[in-house]
Amino acid sequence: MKISTLDIYGYGKWVNQRFDLDDQLQLIFGQNEAGKSTLQSFIRSILFGFPSKHRRVNQINRYEPKLSEVYGGRILLKETSHGDIWVERTNRGLTLTDTKGHELEQLVLDQILSGLDENLFDSFYAFSLQNLQELSNVDAEKLGDYFLSIGTVGSDKFLSVAKYFEKDLGQLYKLKGKNPKLNQALLEFEELSQSIEKMKQNMAKYDDLFDQQQAEIDQIEALNQSIHDLEEKQRQLDQLMTRFDIYQKDLVAQRELEQLVFTKMDKDMPEKLEEAVRTKNDSQKTIQQMQERIHNLNNEMSTLTRLNWGKNHEDQRRQWSSDTAHIKKVDLRLEHVLERIQEQTNTMARLAREGQFYPEKVKKSSEFDREIEQGYEIQAAIDDFEGQKDSIQAERKVFLDQRKELQTYSVTVRQQHAKLESMRMNERAQLQQATNIRHYLIGALSIILGLAMGIYHLLNQTGANFRWIALILIGLGILSTAYVFFEHLKYKKKFHSSPAIEKMAELQRKERHYQDRSQELGQDINQREANLRSVEEELVRKRQEQQRWLVALGFYPTADAEIVLKSNPVKEYFQAETIRQQYEEERNDLNVEIAKWRKQIAPLLERFPLGDQSIKVLIHHVEETEVSIARQVERGKAMEERIRNAQDIIAQEKKHLQEQQEIIESIYQSTNSFDQVDFRQKVQANNQIQQLKEKRHLYSEQIRGYENEMSAIESKQSLINQYNKVQNELTLNKSRVQPHQYQRANIEVALNQLEQDGSYQVLQQKLEDKKAEIIKYVQEWSKKKIAVDLIYQTLRQGMDNPIPEMNKMANEIFSKLTYGRYDQIKLNKTGIKVKQFSDVLFSPHELSQGTLEQLYVALRLAFIVNASSMVSMPIIIDDAFVNFDEIRKASMYKVLETISQNHQVLFFTFDQMAADTLAIDSMINLDELIETNSTQEES
Repeated sequence: MKISTLDIYGYGKWVNQRFDLDDQLQLIFGQNEAGKSTLQSFIRSILFGFPSKHRRVNQINRYEPKLSEVYGGRILLKETSHGDIWVERTNRGLTLTDTKGHELEQLVLDQILSGLDENLFDSFYAFSLQNLQELSNVDAEKLGDYFLSIGTVGSDKFLSVAKYFEKDLGQLYKLKGKNPKLNQALLEFEELSQSIEKMKQNMAKYDDLFDQQQAEIDQIEALNQSIHDLEEKQRQLDQLMTRFDIYQKDLVAQRELEQLVFTKMDKDMPEKLEEAVRTKNDSQKTIQQMQERIHNLNNEMSTLTRLNWGKNHEDQRRQWSSDTAHIKKVDLRLEHVLERIQEQTNTMARLAREGQFYPEKVKKSSEFDREIEQGYEIQAAIDDFEGQKDSIQAERKVFLDQRKELQTYSVTVRQQHAKLESMRMNERAQLQQATNIRHYLIGALSIILGLAMGIYHLLNQTGANFRWIALILIGLGILSTAYVFFEHLKYKKKFHSSPAIEKMAELQRKERHYQDRSQELGQDINQREANLRSVEEELVRKRQEQQRWLVALGFYPTADAEIVLKSNPVKEYFQAETIRQQYEEERNDLNVEIAKWRKQIAPLLERFPLGDQSIKVLIHHVEETEVSIARQVERGKAMEERIRNAQDIIAQEKKHLQEQQEIIESIYQSTNSFDQVDFRQKVQANNQIQQLKEKRHLYSEQIRGYENEMSAIESKQSLINQYNKVQNELTLNKSRVQPHQYQRANIEVALNQLEQDGSYQVLQQKLEDKKAEIIKYVQEWSKKKIAVDLIYQTLRQGMDNPIPEMNKMANEIFSKLTYGRYDQIKLNKTGIKVKQFSDVLFSPHELSQGTLEQLYVALRLAFIVNASSMVSMPIIIDDAFVNFDEIRKASMYKVLETISQNHQVLFFTFDQMAADTLAIDSMINLDELIETNSTQEES
């Protein structure tokens, strides 16, 4: 099975996204947060189901989309046992279809996965840094169970049953065990057999005591039976006594019924009468309340003093309200105009203050404009001098910076020259040491010694050997001296040809150049300073001329000419003055309107006078007076309406009162009652008759079946006498039981003394019980043993043991990954060991982190290859090799290329070495994909 296409509807950050995957090795490249983990979780969710919504510790991320309503997607599976299949899983459920659109049963997915669940998939097919070492406790037996759990749908359940039975077998019986149940039962059976042999000698006395015990038990049972019969008779008498009291109450109720007379009436007639009487009283109370309300309202209307005046002046009130509303706006406008007048006055004062001029000395005329033009000419000259000054200062600064830079270069050159001089001194010292005259000492001594020996030979005529020795010494001395001479020449030549000499000369030339250039720049700087002083003098003269011009124009001596020329505050001052005159004219017009309004509201002020005559107070007084009058008028209208409503209610209640009185009279006539008291007595008699009938019915239910016995009883005292007689017999029998119980207890004590090690019968019974228990355990053990063997034989039918082949392949992969350093993996029931090329065995905890992870990778890949005949799944790798060095990564990538020829590998990583080493053309770069999607969304 291979995954060909991922079609994501909405899962995490991926919405409406499609990925086409390579059949062999697919590299999915991206940084953290690029969506690699989301894609892996999407594959697991589609194949095995979405993570649960229930909250728990370490909650698995469900990657529910924020920007899509549909949760899930689909995967195209190729080369399955059912052909090419689309597996679609969303929040609406799971759907399987072939490429033609035909829907398949959901069982097909289980058949394709061949019993593989998500845990086993994560253990072998999903490689990540977190789960890479989950095989740390695996052994050969567990690997065999993994092989058995795949290949057939549901086989994992059979395997779990077999494991459960195997656990029970160990709890039932072990060959040399002591704790299992069957082992303990066999040991107890042996102990009981030995105890029975010892108890046979005490059997005679034990049998006699056992017979006595049985006789006492029979006697006690007989007395207990008699006691039980007496107690039953006592309970019957007690019930008769209780029922006899009920029988007497029934007779009393019968006599009371015979004395009462039943009046025929409807069932709801009492309630109807009560309702009519209550309604009648409510109507009378309502009529009285309405009459009191009408009286109170009339009194209250007489206190409203402004009501009549308001009704008589309705037209004038409307006109006053309209005019007052207009004057209110006029007053607001007047306030606004006064504020604007004050604002323009403040503006004029501010302009004069900020512009620093005297308003009375400045006049609006063409002469002022000509003076302004003269100011522009003076300011232009000042600006020109300012520009010259800035230009000269900039040039001077450039020359100063250049001279400073040359001085820095000169200091650097001198430092370098000093370093070279120090180096030359070191070289001279080394030359003196290398060309020391002492080096000639050996050669000179050899020559002197040879000449001495030669002279000695000539004088004494010694042998030829002595002559040759002298010649050899002279020759060696000459050669040594010549060698030292030429070596000294070589050192001197090297000293005189040192590059430091030329470098020092070059540095001296540079320093002279820097000094000459610095002198030239000094002259330029002095020239610029002289020019700067000249420009500053002209600038001072022009500023004095500009100050005289400002004073002549009417400004303060301290005024800013630039502000005067640019903003022209005088012009703004006269504009503000014009605006203020306009607002003052509008103020006069508004005051005229207010005076007319005062004349119109004179009648209102006569009726409702006011001391304060200010505009706002008058407006407020008129509005309040109008509101008060309007309220009293509305209140008068409301009172009149309430009086009419009260009169209507009185009429309705009188009519209703007459209707209720007719209903009451009709009830009295139908029951022949004189008044309400007589009617209630008849109702009470009917209720009493009904209650007595119900009591008699209840009593008859309780004494049913005992009527004849009740009538035969003379009195309750006779029942009490019978009850006391039975009670005495019961007490006597209970007292007879106690001695037999004491005797039985003594016999049991004697039996217990004989049964300290277990009586023969008891032990014999225990022995038989233990034998039955052993047979039961043997049958249970046999059944489970047969079931375990049948399960394993069924699962292993037609399948050879895959562990040796897997072990062989794991050896090959592990050897390639470690470059032959480890050549064998040993799998057994105790765990895993690896053998080094030096034949030394190592446990997993003794290996380095990188080698240990290589071991688990080799086991996983070998398992996948050997299980491919039963199930074929793609391998998902999530940056599982970050702990590998470059050599280990290179070997790992070679193995992946080999494995991918037969198995699909999905490699999620951000390792640039993987992209360069594997050189896959179909690499999916998630970073570029995200950037492309963002660009499309923005466009």
